[in-house]
Amino acid sequence: MMVHADYKEMIPAHALSTLDDAEARALNDHLSECDECRMELQEWEATAAIMAVSANPLEPSPAVRERILTEIRKDLATPQVIPFRAATRNIWSSFGSLGAIAAVILVAVLIVGLVVLWRDNRAAQESMRAMAAQMERQQKDLERSNEFFRLVTSPGARMMELNGTSEASGATAKLAYDKTGHAVLVAHGLPKVPAGKEYQLWFIVSGKPPMPGKAFAPDDTGSATSIEQMPGVALDADVFAITLEPAGGVESPTGEIYLRTNLPKTQ
Repeated sequence: MMVHADYKEMIPAHALSTLDDAEARALNDHLSECDECRMELQEWEATAAIMAVSANPLEPSPAVRERILTEIRKDLATPQVIPFRAATRNIWSSFGSLGAIAAVILVAVLIVGLVVLWRDNRAAQESMRAMAAQMERQQKDLERSNEFFRLVTSPGARMMELNGTSEASGATAKLAYDKTGHAVLVAHGLPKVPAGKEYQLWFIVSGKPPMPGKAFAPDDTGSATSIEQMPGVALDADVFAITLEPAGGVESPTGEIYLRTNLPKTQ
């Protein structure tokens, strides 16, 4: 019984139409259920198509041409006591042998070229996917930055600055929110989070337990943007803070404070 690896080995041959009927049927049955193999077959077929339209005609090398002419001269120099049919068979036998060798060489070159093109094609696709993902992240960051500035300039909006503690001395953040509680947090200089951890925003109102905001993770540069919907009571918050918590956030703070607004002055 064939396993997944067996089917993957059959894919290049299928792209070149070299499988027999039984193998082709078995692979087609597997392809109807396996997205990974279907995608790989499409890549091989695309590469084979490129090879078909870009391959240059191959001419025999001078050495091969000379071998053919030598065989012909030898047959012409043979005494005519040998029946014409036998001589003809020898000539074509020589041509057939050389043709078989050339065919083997051509197939080997084709396969090597096909593999190289397939690898280049896959590398190009991976590069394009990475670029698309990066552009998508940049687009989202731009949209959130624009939303932050729209919010800051809206009537009645407020903006709070959060400064880094000893846990993140170089970090800064700004929180803008309007009277409906719609808020945007923009942070920079955050330390990289450990695996399974994220930062979380907190709204702290005097006399009440801290109210949780969303959890978020910074990018490779330590920057992050998070869109919040603050509870109504949080609009009167005295302090805003960011702690390091388990990924997904928690209901009550458990980690160290990394950023916070200045503590209100006591009377």
